[in-house]
Amino acid sequence: MTRQNKCPGTLAGAAGADVQDWLSIIDHNLNREYSARVLACAVADCDPADRLLFLETLIEGFCQGGPLPAFGGVMATARDWASWATRAELKAYCFATFEAMNAQDQAAFRELLKRRAAS
Repeated sequence: MTRQNKCPGTLAGAAGADVQDWLSIIDHNLNREYSARVLACAVADCDPADRLLFLETLIEGFCQGGPLPAFGGVMATARDWASWATRAELKAYCFATFEAMNAQDQAAFRELLKRRAAS
């Protein structure tokens, strides 16, 4: 039985379309919750000695990886990479980059952050 048969008239009119959109969101969320549950069960079924390595490998597979060479502008490439990077990658590359700067560039970077925070 389709949802339309279960909820006759839901596709008629704007209110019906809104209900249909809402039901689609619920279906999407239920599918995501089910997938998360399957993953959690798979992790729980792993040998305890393998769980952390499994999760680390899984997370590493979803990471963006390092920044690519800049073929356009360097800042545009950096912004693109940053929009795809994980939180851990952002923090690691930011800190490593800051550490690699000379003292003058570090001071200029700190000043830039202060000005941005003040505005």
